[in-house]
Order: sequence, then structure tokens, then C-alpha cells
Amino acid sequence: MRSYFLFANSGKPETIPVVKSFANECLFRDCKVYLEGWLRDLLGIGQAMKINELNDSIDAVVSFGGDGTLLRVLPSAARNRVPVLGVNLGHTGFLLEIEPDEMAFALEEMLNHRHKVYSRSMLSCRVSDLAPQLVMNEVALTRGQSPASLVVDVWYNDELVYTIHGDGVLVSTPTGTTGYSLSAGGPIVSPSVPCQVVSPICTHIMHQRPVVLPSGGAIRLNVRKNRGLKYQLSLDSQKVYELDADQQIVIKPAEETARFIYFKPQRFLERLRIKQMEWSNHIYGGDPDEKHKTSGDTEFD
Repeated sequence: MRSYFLFANSGKPETIPVVKSFANECLFRDCKVYLEGWLRDLLGIGQAMKINELNDSIDAVVSFGGDGTLLRVLPSAARNRVPVLGVNLGHTGFLLEIEPDEMAFALEEMLNHRHKVYSRSMLSCRVSDLAPQLVMNEVALTRGQSPASLVVDVWYNDELVYTIHGDGVLVSTPTGTTGYSLSAGGPIVSPSVPCQVVSPICTHIMHQRPVVLPSGGAIRLNVRKNRGLKYQLSLDSQKVYELDADQQIVIKPAEETARFIYFKPQRFLERLRIKQMEWSNHIYGGDPDEKHKTSGDTEFD
């Protein structure tokens, strides 16, 4: 019997009927369905499970929402090697595989083991003596609510990369280079390239530019004394810490990887082009549902 954990954004009521439809389809096919407590109470179906209770008895996590929703569940899924399927109910959805009208197809493919799983690298971020946290996209060290600029020494192993004087610094995975890092002027890197990308945020030193570093080493961020003001550390925009200059931040490649379910060839450059066009259409008043297909795209039956 197959088991699925369904995860949704409680702040998006429009996701609820979509989750219910998928859950009912799973139950009709004799699958076990697990949901967070609030969602289980709302729908009255399946069994309740917390994110931190995920284990390897779950065949897949199905995330309903945007990339942010998926990012919230990815660390727990990665620790337990549970693959994730993203259902796009957001706008851009770089990490999401299917649209709501493809759910029946996706379930059929998973039940018949016709799906595939690919892995993407993650980062492990440790702050002083706290437990390390898994990061899918980026670690963002910023001035937060402080009006003052940050002065940050960025180290790679035992080498000083540069000292940034500005709004902060990003350390991104290849996957994260299509997000915050891209907005900060960083390069787009194919997910298959093993590396880490460091991008200054609004640095006052004009010659400082993003740097692509090998994935094997550790990146250390040291904030110089900041007149007693707090600064902010954000992990995938999901966890935010208010810190002071006495904290040490160490970022290195994680042993765990994020595992994603897919059904058709993963054409990164094609996907990038389409998603950027969809994002531009949404921002500038175009039709966000317009599809930009080429002869290279693979259609579902």
C-alpha cells in the first residue's frame, strides 16, 4: 500500500479543494493519506502527521502551492530521503512539476512506478552552537531592520574572498541561483553544476562581484562589530534569525539532497526560459496562464 503526505499552504484557501480532490483519488486507490493536523481537521479525511514526523515509510510528499510551500517541507523530506512532487498553485514555480489538471496522471504514474526521481544539492548552515539547518536555495545574511550597513568578511576554507560593506551577502545553491541570487545580480547556474555562489547585496565596493566556488569547501561569514545593532539571517526565507556580531555562520554542502519526482525530461534551459516569460507576464499584466511551448516540449497524454 502506497503512502503519501499532502502538504499545503494554510494561507492559500484556494489550495484546499485541490488537496481534497487529490486525497480522495488516493483513498479511492487504497493509498494511505497523511496530512498536517489543521488540514486533516478541515478535510476530515486521512490521518494527521506533523512535518517532523516524516519518515521513510512515506512514499512521497505532495506539496500544493508555490515554491515557498515546497521549501517549507523540503528539509524534513530530505533528511528522510522522501521524494517530493510539487503541484503548482503559485505563479512561477521553478521547483514544481505539475499543474492541478495533471494530478490524476501523476498519481497513476507513481502507482505504476513510471515516475523518476532526480536529486539536487542542498546547503548545511550552522550558526554558532545551534544545530545545522538544511537549505535548498540560499542563506541570506542581511542588515534586516537595521538602518546601518553590514561589514562582512567572507571566507572560503582558509582564504578571504572579500570584505563586503553593504546590505549583506547571499550564499546560494545552483538551484537557488534562479531566485534571490538572480535578483541580486548573481549568475544563473545549471542545477547539475556542483558549486556554491556568493553574491554581495548592494555592496558599496563597486568591484566586488558574485563568485562561484567549488562545492567541496566551507564558507564562513563573520560580521564585524555592528555598534550593537542586530542583523538578520534568513534560510530560504522560511526561517529567520536575529543575530549579533558574536555569532559565527558556517555554510557547507549538505550530505542530504533534495529529491524531486518528475515524469518528463528535465530541460533546464527550456524551463528557465518559459518560467521567466510567465513571471514577466504576471508582473506586467499579461496572462499568467499562457503557455509558451516549443517543438521540444513533451506533452502529457
